[in-house]
Amino acid sequence: MGIRGNITKNYWIKSGLLSLFQNIFNVAFGFGGFYFLIRVLSKEQYGTYVLFLATVSIIELTRNGLLQNAMIKFIAGVEEREKPAVVSTSLLINLGITSLLSLIILALAPILSYVWDTPAITTMLYLYIIAFFISGIQMFFNSVEQAYLNFKGLFYCSFTSQIISFAYISTCFFLGIEISLISLVLVNILSTTISTIPAWRYARHNLPALSLKLHINWMKKMLDYGKYAMGTSVNALLSSTIDQMMLGALLSPASAGKFNIALRISNLANIPSNAMATIVFPQGSKRAETEGNTALKYLYEKSVGSILAILVPALLFIYILADPIIHFVASEKYADAIPLLKITLIYSLFIPFSRQTGTILESVGKTKLNFYLVLFTGIFNMLLNFFFISRWGVLGAAYATLGTNFVFFGVSQYFNRKLFNVSLLNPWIYAIQFYPEIFRKLFPRKPAPRYEIK
Repeated sequence: MGIRGNITKNYWIKSGLLSLFQNIFNVAFGFGGFYFLIRVLSKEQYGTYVLFLATVSIIELTRNGLLQNAMIKFIAGVEEREKPAVVSTSLLINLGITSLLSLIILALAPILSYVWDTPAITTMLYLYIIAFFISGIQMFFNSVEQAYLNFKGLFYCSFTSQIISFAYISTCFFLGIEISLISLVLVNILSTTISTIPAWRYARHNLPALSLKLHINWMKKMLDYGKYAMGTSVNALLSSTIDQMMLGALLSPASAGKFNIALRISNLANIPSNAMATIVFPQGSKRAETEGNTALKYLYEKSVGSILAILVPALLFIYILADPIIHFVASEKYADAIPLLKITLIYSLFIPFSRQTGTILESVGKTKLNFYLVLFTGIFNMLLNFFFISRWGVLGAAYATLGTNFVFFGVSQYFNRKLFNVSLLNPWIYAIQFYPEIFRKLFPRKPAPRYEIK
């Protein structure tokens, strides 16, 4: 059997490669669009766009966090005859939550515009509501597909959305066409609409007959599970965006834009963490039911080790070349982002441990514990940011996030040890073994021919 056959029959390699390529394309096209965007937008415009993206990301995660993991968990775990009820109920909840959050956006937009002193934010958020409804349907299709341990639709959906946005920004850059903040939102609506097509195409084969009946028992189960997952997701995102939001409020949108540049570059090294989190959750839910905590201990240590094997060399490379990378990517006008980048690279080392902790806790149903862990982290991060930004400006935001990640790392490792007997050393052992193991799986040694002596 050749390399292709070895990849096809191995869940981890097949799913991991799809998820990895998805994240690579997301970052590549997103990074490419960012490269051109900061050259055509002023510092204030770019900072405003960063604050807009941070806001809509929180809104998206509020809905997706409530439903996505709950859908995947229950569809993957229930008997076939119960799946139509689960899927139909999740669709109705999806539409209801999307409508409610849209009303909140209508009320919140003018307030955020006033706080950040950015009038354009109001119109941008109002237009975004259109994309929000479409992305809700897209998330529904993607969740159904992931519940069956498939990821092709998710890959093509993400790829399509990213390439449309990149094509628009790069075309405007090369042709000298002025880009407005409103036009960026309109392109987002277009890309979300078109990318929903592959999401539906790959999910339709697993879609049961849908009905408009709301099954109260399943609604309670999904909301009970999802409320903590939602809180965890929103708190986690707030922890990663609160620094930019507070910079926008305490200093200026331009300061938020500067900090965002450092984050975007350091996120290049975090592609493995994002890819592994996508494939570990459905596998963790399945193995928790059949094999128990021993399997989850191995799953956590193995996944973190695989991430570290790729992450550590990438972090070292970017850290050593931080100066030329900033100058190349963001030009001389953002040279003051260099020290910010170096600090964000340091705390990126903690991300695989915390990200996979949340994934494993949610896969075994301990969403409440995960929620409180992330809530504590979010509040701690907010307080540190307030005091550190007031004292050290933009650099204070980086120090605050570094301190927060270090504290969360220590707390999460305590619970990992207590619940799953996780070892802090084992992930590093798996990291060392990562490349030889991948080589053996892709190029297995053929057994030596046996000759019979007549």
